[in-house]
Amino acid sequence: MDYRIEKKAYIDIDGIKDIIEEILCHIRGIINENVFFNTKLILYELTINGILHGNHENVNKGICINLTINKSCIIIEVIDEGSGITYKHKSFGDYDLCESGRGLMLVEGLSDKFEIEGNRIKCVQYL
Repeated sequence: MDYRIEKKAYIDIDGIKDIIEEILCHIRGIINENVFFNTKLILYELTINGILHGNHENVNKGICINLTINKSCIIIEVIDEGSGITYKHKSFGDYDLCESGRGLMLVEGLSDKFEIEGNRIKCVQYL
Protein backbone atom coordinates (compact mmCIF):
# COMPACT_ATOMS: atom_id res chain seq x y z
CA MET A 1 0.00 0.00 0.00
CA ASP A 2 2.26 2.79 -1.21
CA TYR A 3 0.58 6.09 -1.96
CA ARG A 4 2.10 9.48 -2.67
CA ILE A 5 0.56 12.85 -3.42
CA GLU A 6 2.33 16.13 -4.07
CA LYS A 7 0.55 19.46 -4.30
CA LYS A 8 1.95 22.92 -4.84
CA ALA A 9 -0.40 25.88 -4.67
CA TYR A 10 -0.30 29.64 -4.64
CA ILE A 11 -3.28 30.42 -2.42
CA ASP A 12 -4.52 32.46 0.49
CA ILE A 13 -6.13 31.07 3.62
CA ASP A 14 -9.56 30.87 1.95
CA GLY A 15 -8.29 28.56 -0.79
CA ILE A 16 -6.68 25.94 1.42
CA LYS A 17 -9.87 24.00 2.21
CA ASP A 18 -10.29 22.75 -1.36
CA ILE A 19 -6.68 21.54 -1.55
CA ILE A 20 -6.85 19.70 1.79
CA GLU A 21 -10.26 18.17 1.04
CA GLU A 22 -8.94 16.88 -2.29
CA ILE A 23 -6.01 15.20 -0.54
CA LEU A 24 -8.29 13.76 2.15
CA CYS A 25 -10.69 12.42 -0.48
CA HIS A 26 -7.82 10.42 -2.00
CA ILE A 27 -6.67 8.88 1.29
CA ARG A 28 -10.05 8.19 2.92
CA GLY A 29 -10.41 4.43 3.13
CA ILE A 30 -6.66 3.82 2.84
CA ILE A 31 -6.10 4.48 6.55
CA ASN A 32 -8.31 3.88 9.58
CA GLU A 33 -10.64 6.61 10.83
CA ASN A 34 -8.58 7.58 13.93
CA VAL A 35 -5.41 8.00 11.91
CA PHE A 36 -7.40 9.82 9.22
CA PHE A 37 -8.71 12.36 11.75
CA ASN A 38 -5.19 13.05 13.07
CA THR A 39 -3.85 13.36 9.52
CA LYS A 40 -6.59 15.84 8.70
CA LEU A 41 -5.70 17.99 11.72
CA ILE A 42 -2.00 17.87 10.90
CA LEU A 43 -2.58 18.86 7.26
CA TYR A 44 -4.81 21.79 8.19
CA GLU A 45 -2.54 23.07 10.97
CA LEU A 46 0.65 22.89 8.90
CA THR A 47 -0.77 24.42 5.73
CA ILE A 48 -2.54 27.23 7.56
CA ASN A 49 0.66 27.88 9.52
CA GLY A 50 2.69 28.00 6.29
CA ILE A 51 0.26 30.38 4.60
CA LEU A 52 -0.19 32.71 7.58
CA HIS A 53 3.22 32.72 9.24
CA GLY A 54 5.56 31.50 6.49
CA ASN A 55 4.19 33.21 3.42
CA HIS A 56 2.41 36.01 5.31
CA GLU A 57 -0.67 35.38 3.12
CA ASN A 58 1.25 36.44 0.00
CA VAL A 59 -0.45 34.54 -2.86
CA ASN A 60 2.69 34.97 -4.96
CA LYS A 61 4.43 32.57 -2.57
CA GLY A 62 3.65 28.88 -2.81
CA ILE A 63 3.02 26.13 -0.36
CA CYS A 64 4.06 22.56 -1.13
CA ILE A 65 2.31 19.59 0.50
CA ASN A 66 3.80 16.11 0.21
CA LEU A 67 2.03 13.11 1.70
CA THR A 68 3.31 9.54 1.55
CA ILE A 69 1.59 6.46 2.92
CA ASN A 70 3.41 3.14 3.08
CA LYS A 71 2.95 -0.07 5.08
CA SER A 72 4.34 1.37 8.29
CA CYS A 73 3.66 5.12 8.34
CA ILE A 74 2.27 8.34 6.93
CA ILE A 75 4.78 11.06 6.18
CA ILE A 76 3.49 14.61 5.82
CA GLU A 77 5.79 17.37 4.68
CA VAL A 78 4.77 21.00 4.22
CA ILE A 79 7.14 23.58 2.77
CA ASP A 80 6.38 27.28 2.49
CA GLU A 81 8.40 30.09 0.92
CA GLY A 82 9.02 31.95 4.16
CA SER A 83 12.32 32.46 5.92
CA GLY A 84 11.76 29.54 8.30
CA ILE A 85 11.44 29.30 12.05
CA THR A 86 13.23 28.00 15.09
CA TYR A 87 10.78 25.97 17.15
CA LYS A 88 11.47 24.88 20.68
CA HIS A 89 9.07 22.55 22.45
CA LYS A 90 7.68 24.05 25.62
CA SER A 91 5.21 22.77 28.15
CA PHE A 92 1.54 23.45 27.51
CA GLY A 93 1.34 26.15 30.17
CA ASP A 94 3.60 28.48 28.19
CA TYR A 95 1.12 28.49 25.32
CA ASP A 96 -2.12 28.91 27.24
CA LEU A 97 -2.53 32.59 26.38
CA CYS A 98 -0.45 32.82 23.20
CA GLU A 99 -2.06 33.55 19.86
CA SER A 100 0.42 31.39 17.99
CA GLY A 101 2.48 28.29 18.70
CA ARG A 102 -0.36 26.04 19.78
CA GLY A 103 -0.85 24.62 16.27
CA LEU A 104 2.71 23.34 16.07
CA MET A 105 2.42 21.99 19.59
CA LEU A 106 -0.75 20.13 18.56
CA VAL A 107 0.95 18.73 15.45
CA GLU A 108 3.93 17.63 17.51
CA GLY A 109 1.58 15.82 19.91
CA LEU A 110 -0.23 14.02 17.08
CA SER A 111 3.00 12.96 15.37
CA ASP A 112 5.34 10.13 16.25
CA LYS A 113 8.20 12.10 14.70
CA PHE A 114 8.22 15.85 14.22
CA GLU A 115 11.00 17.93 12.73
CA ILE A 116 11.37 21.47 11.51
CA GLU A 117 14.15 22.54 9.21
CA GLY A 118 13.79 26.20 8.31
CA ASN A 119 10.63 26.49 6.24
CA ARG A 120 10.02 22.72 6.01
CA ILE A 121 8.02 20.74 8.57
CA LYS A 122 7.95 16.96 8.44
CA CYS A 123 5.67 14.72 10.52
CA VAL A 124 5.54 10.95 10.71
CA GLN A 125 2.58 8.96 12.03
CA TYR A 126 3.21 5.24 12.53
CA LEU A 127 0.42 2.93 11.44
